[in-house]
Amino acid sequence: MALFYKNQEVGVLFGSKTALNVRTAVTLEAAYVDSPATKIIPTGGFSQIVVDIDYTMGAGETSNSIEVKVEVSSDGTNFYRILNESISAGTSTVTVREFTYVGVSAAVPVVSSPISLPLDVMYKYMKFSVKETGVATTFGTCFAEYTLSGA
Repeated sequence: MALFYKNQEVGVLFGSKTALNVRTAVTLEAAYVDSPATKIIPTGGFSQIVVDIDYTMGAGETSNSIEVKVEVSSDGTNFYRILNESISAGTSTVTVREFTYVGVSAAVPVVSSPISLPLDVMYKYMKFSVKETGVATTFGTCFAEYTLSGA
């Protein structure tokens, strides 16, 4: 049985979308940059966020990956990375969490790689940043939208 959420909010994270649902992606870079590949979303009062990403490698590229960094904040100014925890012999080791996805190698025609990233909402604000690694000559593109769900 699925969860029922009374409130849902949908928005564009990276890129743009017209009223006719025509999507325009952003061109990725090798580093996390403030614009257009970073966005802060007010998430307070919601339980879950699902980020749907459509990643397309640049023409002729192979084995590139998209990386998504997620940060959280209670005040919208000071942001903190979310963590991974690894436990061995009773010792917890934490590392900063980053989501990496290797896309479909570009061919003719170029193929997009859609993925969905569901996350629990922990704070009043969440910041998402995206970059591409492994690029030889041509950077790929990314369009992403989100759905916030809550009671």
